[in-house]
Amino acid sequence: MVRHGRDSFFVVGEGLLTPDTVAGSPAQAVAATPAPHLAEALALRQFRFSRIGPQGAPASTQLVTGMADVITGTAPDQDGDIPSGYTYLGQFVDHDLTMDATGKALGSDVTVDELIQGRSPALDLDSLYGRGPTDDPQFYTDGLHLTMGRTVGQGPILPGFDGFDLPRDPAQSTALIPDFRNDENLVVAQTHLAFIRFHNRVLDTIGPVPAATVFETARERVVKHYQWMLRHDYLPRIVDPGIVEDVFTNGRKLFETSPVAGDAPTMPIEFSVAAFRLGHSMVRDGYNWNRIFDDGQGTLPLLFNFSGTSGSLSGTDLLPSTWIADFRRLYNFAEAGRPDLVVPPSKFNMARKIDTRLTNPLATLPPGSFGQAGQQVPPPQANLAFRNLTRATMVKLASGQQMAALANVTPLTNDQIVKGDGGVDFSGLAAGVRDELTSNTPLWTYILREAEFNNGRLTGVGGRIVAEVFHRAMEGSTYSIVREPQWRPTLGPDSVTFRMVDLLLFAFEGRADLLNPLGDDLPPQFEIVELNRGDESFFVEIMQHLLRARGFGLIADGVFGPITEQAVRDFQGSQGIAVDGVVGPVTWSRLFITVRRGSTGEAVKGVQVRMNQRQADPIAVDGDFGPLTEAAVREFQQSRDIDVDGVVGPITWRQCVSEPV
Repeated sequence: MVRHGRDSFFVVGEGLLTPDTVAGSPAQAVAATPAPHLAEALALRQFRFSRIGPQGAPASTQLVTGMADVITGTAPDQDGDIPSGYTYLGQFVDHDLTMDATGKALGSDVTVDELIQGRSPALDLDSLYGRGPTDDPQFYTDGLHLTMGRTVGQGPILPGFDGFDLPRDPAQSTALIPDFRNDENLVVAQTHLAFIRFHNRVLDTIGPVPAATVFETARERVVKHYQWMLRHDYLPRIVDPGIVEDVFTNGRKLFETSPVAGDAPTMPIEFSVAAFRLGHSMVRDGYNWNRIFDDGQGTLPLLFNFSGTSGSLSGTDLLPSTWIADFRRLYNFAEAGRPDLVVPPSKFNMARKIDTRLTNPLATLPPGSFGQAGQQVPPPQANLAFRNLTRATMVKLASGQQMAALANVTPLTNDQIVKGDGGVDFSGLAAGVRDELTSNTPLWTYILREAEFNNGRLTGVGGRIVAEVFHRAMEGSTYSIVREPQWRPTLGPDSVTFRMVDLLLFAFEGRADLLNPLGDDLPPQFEIVELNRGDESFFVEIMQHLLRARGFGLIADGVFGPITEQAVRDFQGSQGIAVDGVVGPVTWSRLFITVRRGSTGEAVKGVQVRMNQRQADPIAVDGDFGPLTEAAVREFQQSRDIDVDGVVGPITWRQCVSEPV
């Protein structure tokens, strides 16, 4: 998802492209006339766009309005296979790519080289760091750490939380961050906050380095891990992985294929105006946001409202604590082997499948989301699909057919363009408009159609544009894993893995209470399981191991049969308790044997059986209480909110053989 407010584009070699007017009829709104070429000094102060393909013919008003109505008039009802957090990670990345890093410093202290670099696309987190603590000290607490904000408490229900919103200054309406666009909606704002935490945690764990280089050392580590995550986690989710691998292995074929050493990248309008608007189709109309705003109650209008750019937040009106994100609902932590951070499927948010449908709230965007807060915007111009198609006409963007020919990929057929595969159906457009659509398909729609026929991932024209722009942006960044291909991550589970879930785990210290500070519903009440003859479960197997530890020669197979029942009766008789063959609280308490690291035997096997019910990678049931078993016990104790000491004594044993009421 990208911001919707850019109404002019400085295209290198063409000049400034801008609409004649931003109001009036749709016909006027889609008209565009290139401005005269800018003077050299002024041109340097424009973000640098470029063009990969030829200029295209403008779309008619009838095509733009007709397509926009259809695209936002058919509600998306198909989830894809991408967790919804990646929708807004994409928006955060777009802002990083298009951040003007010199916007607040147009004076004599900015050199030509700095202007070109600062106004060129790069994946270097300028939107997070600004110009650094020396030139932008307002974003930092101590010249090193980035500032975080505080939420406002909700009376006796919830307190205020430090570090769970963007920093806000009473003197301004938007958040105190380098790129105010990251305060456009609550999801991208909380994503930005996660990156603030990531930087601060990297800084705190950087190790001994010269004081003068601490900040840049931390920033380099953050940026390279960020780029690795985009290359190996984000991109293969949205683009055909084969295309990603080809581009990053064999180089670019379409975009800036042979740049002169030291040349800063440009931003192709085919990417900005079409290909990277894929995220719009991934947006849901409602989210299971946290335990308070659950079951779709985190609606898109509310997520816009709880922001500074599009909504009601400010330096005096802070984010309510009830709206803090539960990141477990946005990213799948099972990928990182953390089943304790996995929510039930009914609570998890998947992004909508990448196709030609947009959720209906995007037909009436809040004016603040495109820079016109407080103004009345005519309905067509508030429709995101209309804005996307209008912008393409303004810059004379090549059609899908033109770009398919340039990329040497098999073009979509007329039938594929009109009917698609699970997206919108344009068959209802007037015959003449349909003819225009099939002969001059707007590139944004064409790319989404390609994705429909590739199971919701960009391919063909769209896939190659996105992969090549990411590659070039990394290549042109100050710190670059493309220019330094031998670099490997150090903050993930191994030297080749660093995903968004790994970034979040590092940023939030792997703690459920930080990834989800509001917690879940009231913690479940547990009671000890009662076992009877005929039961089959891992609880029975645990009980059998404990009986074996007491010298009873039975098999631990998880089946409560006659041999197990007789062993239970014999054990009860030896303990002077009621002999009924039923294993209830009293019998369980007599069976418990305290074990800890270094212990061996059948009781340890019982512990290992229980721990394996919650382990992504099971530990061996070998009766050896080693470091893996201790780590599993500690995680279990933390999950049950009991003392975390790694020792399985009576309290931990009771939790091991209990289940929710």
